[in-house]
Amino acid sequence: LHLLCHRLLQASDLWTIIFDPIRSLPPLTLLASYIFPSPRSSAIYLSRRSIDLSSRHIMTTTDNDVENAFFSLFSSLNKLKTSSAAASDAAATIQSLEGKLEGPIGVIQFLLHRLWLVADDESQNVVQGDNALSVLVHLVESRPTKYMALISSTVRRDIERNFTTLRVGSYDETSREVSAALIVALAKLLIGPNSDNQVGIATDASASLLTLCRWDRDQNNHCSTIAKRVLSTIDTLWNHLRQQGEQQKRKLSCSQIRISALMIDICLLGGEEMAFSLSKCIMDKLLHIALDHPNDDPLLQVSALDQLERLTVHDDSKYPVTLERADFLLANDILRRGLLCLVGSTGDLSMDANGDEEWGEADPINGGAALRLLTEICRVGVASSASVSETTRHKFQLLLSSFQKALHHFHPQGELERLSYIHAVSSVVASCAMVASSSSSVAHVANTILSDTTLLHEWLSLHSRVSQPILKSTVLSSLSQVMEPTMWKDEIFLSKNTTRPSDNIVLQLYQDFSHANNERNSAELILASARSPFVEERLGAYNILRALVSRGVCVRLLLLYDDGSGNGTGFLDWLLNQDLECTIEGKKAKYQIVDTMLSQNSDLIGGLLPANALRQLEEWRRKGPHFVNAAQFEMATE
Repeated sequence: LHLLCHRLLQASDLWTIIFDPIRSLPPLTLLASYIFPSPRSSAIYLSRRSIDLSSRHIMTTTDNDVENAFFSLFSSLNKLKTSSAAASDAAATIQSLEGKLEGPIGVIQFLLHRLWLVADDESQNVVQGDNALSVLVHLVESRPTKYMALISSTVRRDIERNFTTLRVGSYDETSREVSAALIVALAKLLIGPNSDNQVGIATDASASLLTLCRWDRDQNNHCSTIAKRVLSTIDTLWNHLRQQGEQQKRKLSCSQIRISALMIDICLLGGEEMAFSLSKCIMDKLLHIALDHPNDDPLLQVSALDQLERLTVHDDSKYPVTLERADFLLANDILRRGLLCLVGSTGDLSMDANGDEEWGEADPINGGAALRLLTEICRVGVASSASVSETTRHKFQLLLSSFQKALHHFHPQGELERLSYIHAVSSVVASCAMVASSSSSVAHVANTILSDTTLLHEWLSLHSRVSQPILKSTVLSSLSQVMEPTMWKDEIFLSKNTTRPSDNIVLQLYQDFSHANNERNSAELILASARSPFVEERLGAYNILRALVSRGVCVRLLLLYDDGSGNGTGFLDWLLNQDLECTIEGKKAKYQIVDTMLSQNSDLIGGLLPANALRQLEEWRRKGPHFVNAAQFEMATE
């Protein structure tokens, strides 16, 4: 390696390496082959390195022949459709330029540097700005195999490097001009042919447009004009797709989802972007795909529902819920009615169902996806209830009561639907548990759901899942998430004021768990699962025990439990018996129970545990999950 570097420096000085990549490529090739033994890795490295070196070399080029050749190529673009001679001359010019500029990479870099410059009167014979873009578009259209993927990836890399507020690019701020033609050219790549290569090309185009929108928003004090231009452009493209025939529409379904995904990404940037998409009825197209019932393309429908679900993200500090997004999710009548129809409501998109009408069966394919989306919308509503308007709050209460009815009439068939049902009920109960003790305007509705014994029993019952340890573990883990949401948060988010349910609500859920399982003691049920031969069920029991021991009132309940058999089946006996768990995951989970109980109840744990047991638990906590309390044996001397 030292010898190769020495040869590289001997071959040419530093300026030659930077500005003349042709003379320095042979030693670079040897160096790359030494560092990357794989031929493919060497090729990737040299390709990226040659792009960077070529760009610096081309930026300093003053070859008038190259400038004249590009200008001649641009001048002949309007004649290509009517003159075969002009087409052949253009092909010859491109081939000549590739020879002078180290192939397609050099041609792209030459034009890319001039893409952000504004054409003026002093540079009439220089190809720059939209003129350079026209040449790039011609290269893509005339030689898609050679240029399309290369141009899309190169443009994306250049935009991400130079249009980022956190990193200053190589261009001056005043020279960054994003034209309408560039936005249209990038947007057209979203609706290209559905080939294997097109996936990467469309991804590059979408990422480039989103980067431009984010940069413009940050530069202009959260007022993105580029985002509005992009949304208007993709709206036009979407209208074009919808005007195609039915057979062609099915083939273009992937393009519709790409457009909707970009629209959702832009709407997540802020409230102004969301309001613009609603005012221009762009969001209505996505609602039409997602909520038409019956739908002749269920796969397209479930993809649209997934895109709508992305609007419900509310725990991420990067995308806080804006008032515009909350109003759309909670107060949009078409969204509410369409989702309720998918889960069995007898209404339609134009009218809500009567309160006394019987509910039907949920959609056999997309009923679960609609139920999941309703769940997330309800969580947003509970979290945003204090900030939305009175009209929005009233419509959310209507949605929440309708969702409660939908859960009553939802009869899951199969394991996947049962998992969706458990997630739906536990998520809504968790959201309601956080506001039930507050003075929030939805506290009354939240208490109504928390006192719904039918709903809680269907969720917490373990008798119907006796032979399904994974489902039993899911029920126990979901209950632990409701009781103690902080234990499921990353440490990054723990610094924020995470709302915890009150002790009264946790005790109420603890009793409901007993009522849902034929009045068996809740501690008995949990410890029975903790002794299960199935590791999945044991881990679920460990989760709920960890949630319980984080509260002093629950520690007292667990320590007071005794089945009266005298066989050491109590909570403390189980906790101190380290032979009951043999798996690594189980040992770590059991250690977390000990650590949580001692750290969260340090002021009262000394008065609840015997001194010997407390000493053993503290030693276990100090020495880690794999500590074993060795038994003492006496040697026989007679």
